[in-house]
Amino acid sequence: MRLIIAALFSLVSNILAAPFPDENYGEILKRKTYTAKYDDLAFIEPGPNPIPAGYNGLEYTTFQVDQYDGFIPPTSGDKVAMAFGGSGNFSVPASPPRQSIELDSFSFACVAGIPQPECAISIWGWKTNGKVIKRVITFPRLDPGHVIEDFKMNRTSFSQEWRDLQSVGFSIARKDNGGDMYGGLALDDVKYTITKEN
Repeated sequence: MRLIIAALFSLVSNILAAPFPDENYGEILKRKTYTAKYDDLAFIEPGPNPIPAGYNGLEYTTFQVDQYDGFIPPTSGDKVAMAFGGSGNFSVPASPPRQSIELDSFSFACVAGIPQPECAISIWGWKTNGKVIKRVITFPRLDPGHVIEDFKMNRTSFSQEWRDLQSVGFSIARKDNGGDMYGGLALDDVKYTITKEN
């Protein structure tokens, strides 16, 4: 009897440890969740400091490593991903094929100095099926007369709609009139899952 129970326990353990099929595709998938904090990346003045290809499974365009300079502190550590000029993207690499991103959350700030108008951050997601989704989030205006410690990164989360993505793109503009911000977009603690189909 003990032998049967031990055999059943071993069988159940092996089944639970195996990759599980995705209900949408019927494929065996491998998933890995990351939180990109950027603190393990080198920052050298005067730069540039591009984020290395394949960092935590992603390819970055325009984003660079930036170090805390006394203005808006990172959510964790002392570094962020910064898109100087306010636009950039990250994506899964083309090889190996059949990879996708599920975006979970990140901290963000528009960085244009003080005073700074309210900032609209447009986020696009390009799905593996060719569909494009969009969301706009807001970073509040920054007025003079505050101590630096009052300025913080904000945080946002994403729904299940933000899965099966090949790429995620960003751009910033003034919220009041859509004009240029003349600043950068900082991201920190970017949490996402990369799925690879076998």
